[in-house]
Amino acid sequence: MRLLGIDYGLKKIGLAIGDDEAGVAAPLEVIRNDGEMTTELLAKRIRDEEIDAVVCGAPLSQGGHHSSDQLDKTRAFMESLRKQVTIPVYEEDESYTTKESIRIAREEKSGIDEDALAASLILQQFLNRT
Repeated sequence: MRLLGIDYGLKKIGLAIGDDEAGVAAPLEVIRNDGEMTTELLAKRIRDEEIDAVVCGAPLSQGGHHSSDQLDKTRAFMESLRKQVTIPVYEEDESYTTKESIRIAREEKSGIDEDALAASLILQQFLNRT
């Protein structure tokens, strides 16, 4: 099953791709968040690329820089996406993924955007649990 991982942000959204058979997630890219137009474009992409499920990071543990307002906005984004696709959209705790992605990007010096890397960490966490 092909999975799309999402690290939702108010300005930009990190994307990752994964496969449950291989059990591996990889950073894909970062797109700009243009509100409703973004969910429409993501829904089209999900259909075109035959994605079977979406895993979206949500700030469930509200330590650090996350607030309940951010959780509400993330859940509103997920609900908007759910209305446009027929596949499952799962919520996965994104706690500490941003901090970890920054650390990995610095140590590895890979040049991969930290938001795409955070999306892959969210998706990998989901794959590891399932």
